[in-house]
Amino acid sequence: MASTQDDVLKVGSIFAGRYRISRFLGEGDRKRTYLADDTVFTRQVALSLIRKAAAESDPEGTRREAEALGKAGTNENIVTLHDSGSVDGIEYLVFDYLRGGTLREYMAKRAERKKPLPVEDVMQLARRLARALVCVHGLGLIHRDVAPGNVWLDEHQMAHLGDFDSVVSRDAALNAALNAEALPPTTEAYAAPEQLGGGPFDERSDLYSLGAILYEALTGQRPERIPRAAMAKRLSAGRPDLPRSLRDTVCALLAESPSGRPDSADKVLEALEPSRVYRTADEGLVPWADTLPFPLASILWHYEGEPDEGAKVDYLLKFFEALAQFVATVLLSACITDHKLFDANRSAVFDGGQRPLDLRRATFGAWVELATRLARTLRAVLEAEGGEEHSCELFKARDLELVEALTAEDLTSIFHHACDRRNSWTGHGGVAGAHVQRERLRDLDDLLVRTRAVLGWSFETWTLLKPGPMIRSGKVFDLTATILKGTNSAFRRQQLKLTESLDTARLYLLNEGSPRALELLPFIRVIAGNTGQDACYFYNRVEGAEVRWVSYHFHADPELLLPDEDVSELLATLSGAATKEEEPG
Repeated sequence: MASTQDDVLKVGSIFAGRYRISRFLGEGDRKRTYLADDTVFTRQVALSLIRKAAAESDPEGTRREAEALGKAGTNENIVTLHDSGSVDGIEYLVFDYLRGGTLREYMAKRAERKKPLPVEDVMQLARRLARALVCVHGLGLIHRDVAPGNVWLDEHQMAHLGDFDSVVSRDAALNAALNAEALPPTTEAYAAPEQLGGGPFDERSDLYSLGAILYEALTGQRPERIPRAAMAKRLSAGRPDLPRSLRDTVCALLAESPSGRPDSADKVLEALEPSRVYRTADEGLVPWADTLPFPLASILWHYEGEPDEGAKVDYLLKFFEALAQFVATVLLSACITDHKLFDANRSAVFDGGQRPLDLRRATFGAWVELATRLARTLRAVLEAEGGEEHSCELFKARDLELVEALTAEDLTSIFHHACDRRNSWTGHGGVAGAHVQRERLRDLDDLLVRTRAVLGWSFETWTLLKPGPMIRSGKVFDLTATILKGTNSAFRRQQLKLTESLDTARLYLLNEGSPRALELLPFIRVIAGNTGQDACYFYNRVEGAEVRWVSYHFHADPELLLPDEDVSELLATLSGAATKEEEPG
């Protein structure tokens, strides 16, 4: 037996009377670890010898780790401790042998191949580490060193939290400012700001470290200390397949202040429940469509269930036209709430330096052009000084993810592409054969994939609603609203509390957590037509004294011709800048 623990143990030698050394596994600042056979229980274990220098600089580290892991017991999310002791002055710990190595090594290998972890793997990693922290914090302990090098993977790449030599009690953490020099070392690259600052900390410091691990697992890079909105935007841009719930959870975990983070690891688990999170690009169209307003989602529902390729092409063309009209309506509704903004941009929007827009006969091309011009105007608002606050006010929003998506140049580019295709295919006339329809469907399917990438899950926290009865109680309006969201035409009702009254004849967009809703201009309506059944209709054009409405989902009554004073007055207001020239087709 060597006299110092920094000497290499020989393969085949017996340590502590029972551990036969098989091979060297690796080493860190504190430990040298070997694969060994436990001759007593006939199992492979990881035998860690504590370096002499590490034991001298932190004499309590080994005892601290052994006691913490002893309290944790057998937990599937934490490395299991089998034995500990000292031989000839050499401290040692014996753990389960986890064949996958450390998370640090695994992420480094994937980084070499430029392949960040798949979203599902990151989800699994997040939940396992959160469960580990639930256990640790439940014991009144703070791990303090949640880092990729201290997370061990088994043969199935399941994560286990290990390396508890930096653990402290919650009381010690809260009094850290009084004895900062006495605290054991930690991995600074993943430590929370309050830890690095030498002040008091608590369980939320471990949660910050968890967020840093997840960010790196998703992007291959360590997180920068940037505002939450900028971090969310960077994550979404780098990982368009990222579910909104996971993205928001990572951003919350990395909040600069502990008060901005989840209160506990239990809260993290709640946010990452599979039923709340599995919103990825690979899971099929309907789950994504179910986050959209019903007038759009219903078209995709019909498209998804249609076997005929020609009919599918028709449904996708209707979807893109409806989406362009919906986006233009939302953007115009927001813009018009600020009379100064609208008046200043009226000419640019409705003249645009090109052919004027006249919505009295609104074509696909007119909606595309209107959406493009409005998006340009509102992007300028968003990018100006104080633009985020101004945009939140315009859209009655708590977050701007949807606003950024609806004003994105990529989205209006998609609209132009779809409109051009529709015009080209219509202009050719004749009956398209099966091969032509297949090529057209492939083209539109690609556009749909691009649309999903741009919009992501931005509609998830927004609801299209039709107000019902409401009662005022002080400064709050209690109302029953019909929720027009997802693919199900059996509209549900929901009780809401808002700070402004709503017009029961209009539709509104409500952002989750906002006390106010954005009133939409009457280019989209819920109408009980000839059948008496409520259905969603899009404004089409003015015909004499009446307005033509089109429904893309209600085949029993697909078109209606009705008088509508609201639409007539709105068009008169907008036409102050428009001429009678023909709009884009």
